[in-house]
Amino acid sequence: MKEEAESQEKKEEAESQEKKEEAERRAREKQEEAERQERLELEKIKLDAEMKLLQAKIEAGIIKNEPGGSGTRSSDAGAKHRKLPNFQDGRDDLDI
Repeated sequence: MKEEAESQEKKEEAESQEKKEEAERRAREKQEEAERQERLELEKIKLDAEMKLLQAKIEAGIIKNEPGGSGTRSSDAGAKHRKLPNFQDGRDDLDI
C-alpha cells in the first residue's frame, strides 16, 4: 500500500511538473509573440516616417517624382526641359 501511495504521489508530482513546464512554455511563447509584434510595429512606424519624409521632399520640389524610381534634384530639372527648334529638312544641316 505504501508503495502504491508513493507511486501515485510521484505520478501526481510529475504531472504537476509537466503542467508547470507547459504553462512556462506558453508564457514564453506569448512573450516572444508580443516582442515580435512590437518589432513589427516599430518597423512600420519607421517606414511610415520615411515615406512621409520622402513625400514632403516631393511636395517641396526637392525630389521630382518620376517613373523608374530615380529622383532628381530640382536644380537638374531645368536642364532637362530645354527645347531645340524643330529640324527642317533641306534648310537645316544635321552635321552642324
